Amino acid sequence: MAAANLSAALRAPAHPMAKAGYGKRHAPDQAPPRATDFAGLEPREAAIAAYIDRLSEGAAIGYKVLAEELPDYGQQACRSALDRLTRAGHLRRIRVHVTVADGQMRWVTRTYFSRTARDADWWAAHVRFVRGLDAPGQPPAPAAAETAGEPEPGVRAPRSEAYDVLAGLGRREPRLQLSEGDCVQLEHLVGEWLARGVGREQITQALTSGLPASVHSAGPLLRKRLETKMPPSPAPRPENDHPSEQIVGMVIMCLFCDEDETTTTLDHGVCHDCRDRIARDEAMGLTGDVPDTFLARPRAEVDVAARMAELRSATVRPVLPAPRPRG
Repeated sequence: MAAANLSAALRAPAHPMAKAGYGKRHAPDQAPPRATDFAGLEPREAAIAAYIDRLSEGAAIGYKVLAEELPDYGQQACRSALDRLTRAGHLRRIRVHVTVADGQMRWVTRTYFSRTARDADWWAAHVRFVRGLDAPGQPPAPAAAETAGEPEPGVRAPRSEAYDVLAGLGRREPRLQLSEGDCVQLEHLVGEWLARGVGREQITQALTSGLPASVHSAGPLLRKRLETKMPPSPAPRPENDHPSEQIVGMVIMCLFCDEDETTTTLDHGVCHDCRDRIARDEAMGLTGDVPDTFLARPRAEVDVAARMAELRSATVRPVLPAPRPRG
């Protein structure tokens, strides 16, 4: 029966839209779609995630709407699935404070979906970046008390992520063993790659692939690669529904209620009260699929791997056969 859960993900998304300014938003810097995007999730969560992924911006993706559009699941099942997607880092509900054309200010609620799973620090950094506090994709800046003063005697200052990438190259490729001085000199270049949205593994791959048979001096070689292969700066991503709309602030809120991080403690985007209610429903067996006797039509048996491949192939333009030569 678990394999059948993928059937809902393949229905055409003739899906209701949220009120203007609300609904689904694509999180930035996602990886391209792949057939294995949600392979680490349980079948039901993978099906719902794949369905949400196909929806356009502004679509309503609350658990009640999803239960209406995906009749194999009830409201409690959809709510439980969305909770697990927040734990896995695919969802966050964010309240956005905007100023519109006539100068009036209002709050709107948007649910950000990321095909690429993100940790809690990434989501917090995204909110801080939109508010103009941090660089994109970087963890939140430490509090003033943490940055004030010099490190304690005998305690080594923490190294940056860029430094760690460089220091780890020698373990991946012995020809690229760097000294501490080399890492310090190249650190700012790797930091620029990270700031432009390139991940650690991508940087490592770019620096270690296609090396000459013999590397006499790893530092100058890597400097040239980092400079000549530097990716372009990403174009600014508009967060506004209208050119005259200006974002004043953002705050993460519970996925299921109106409490936000300024009034309650959130655990991966869900408050403790809502998560306790979901846990009680799961313990009572209320979050399963709709029984077959209540379905409007029989539940089809589906091959999970084939369905996921079909879902992704639908987004790829088919290759037309070459015309036959005329005799």
